[in-house]
Amino acid sequence: MIPWLPLSFDPLPVWIAAAVTAMLFAHAALAKAGDLPLLEQHLAVYGVPPVLLPAATRLLPALEGLVAVLLLTPLRTPGAVLAAVLLLAYGAAMGVHRWHGHALDCGCGGEPLPVSWALVARNGVLAAVAAVAAAPVAARPMGYADFAVVAAAVTLATLLYAAFNQLLRHHGGLHARPSLRRTSWTH
Repeated sequence: MIPWLPLSFDPLPVWIAAAVTAMLFAHAALAKAGDLPLLEQHLAVYGVPPVLLPAATRLLPALEGLVAVLLLTPLRTPGAVLAAVLLLAYGAAMGVHRWHGHALDCGCGGEPLPVSWALVARNGVLAAVAAVAAAPVAARPMGYADFAVVAAAVTLATLLYAAFNQLLRHHGGLHARPSLRRTSWTH
């Protein structure tokens, strides 16, 4: 036993982490399930063998949806562990492609987002948040104020996540389209 590491944590930060992670995975699952042909293209670019593409295309959104549901049930801990594993695996796949200089969309669901080291780091941070969601909680009951804080935290996290992704899109878009630079205006 490590004396400074508590055996259980206050439920508020754990449930904030669980709710934020569940929202992330629910969004990803819905976005991917909503465009299975695009998901299949992304998986092919990432190197999934053609024979596995049809199964992987259907399994991935279902797995992400399952994670979202598990995080909000008594099976929160296994759901959080699975979320962290998936986020780290996605980050590793993006890192390998980035290391090799491949320019591709992350395939995260939603609008295109170019793979970058910032995106790999983002997945590491999200995996850490998922790990917090796996922590054991103290027996303190949650009150209405706690649930209001969870709702506010999810709203804030969603806005920050969207803003961060928009910054990455803008930054990646500027570098991906050099023909749009002002130097073309001098002619």
